[in-house]
Amino acid sequence: MKAIVYESNTGFTQKYAFMLSEKTGLPAYLLENAKNELHKGDEIFFLGWVCAGKISGYAKAAKIYSVKGTAAVGIMFPDETTIPQLRENNKIKDLPLFFLRGGVAPEKLSAIKRKLLNMIANTVEKAGPKNEGEREVIDVLRIGGDFVRPENLDEIVAFIRGNSN
Repeated sequence: MKAIVYESNTGFTQKYAFMLSEKTGLPAYLLENAKNELHKGDEIFFLGWVCAGKISGYAKAAKIYSVKGTAAVGIMFPDETTIPQLRENNKIKDLPLFFLRGGVAPEKLSAIKRKLLNMIANTVEKAGPKNEGEREVIDVLRIGGDFVRPENLDEIVAFIRGNSN
């Protein structure tokens, strides 16, 4: 693999990309800047934040580069449906797909996105949180939170090291 390419909204995916770069020795590039450093078809590992079930930037990256693995960064607790749903929503068939918990930084979001997050929190709360994870997500949607941890990358680091030229 040549590089780590990422798309970040409020910085959590970027934090993971930089940590992954440090752990693997591969350079990390923001998707829009990668074109200045990489060539079409270069092998990459892609990270993108999740919005409405889509991995931001994945489709664009997959058209330009040879994506060898992908990580979706989101706030929910993953369950047995998370990866299959992300695969379906993003048309990812045979690639390794990982899920990383990121975070929410309301102060970095537009007023419209903050309002949308609050509406989602209200909807989940009215439905009655099914578990502690959903209760935590309600709080995170309202006040923010950061779940980025270096150890969350262990499986991805092992994958990249096992697939490096």
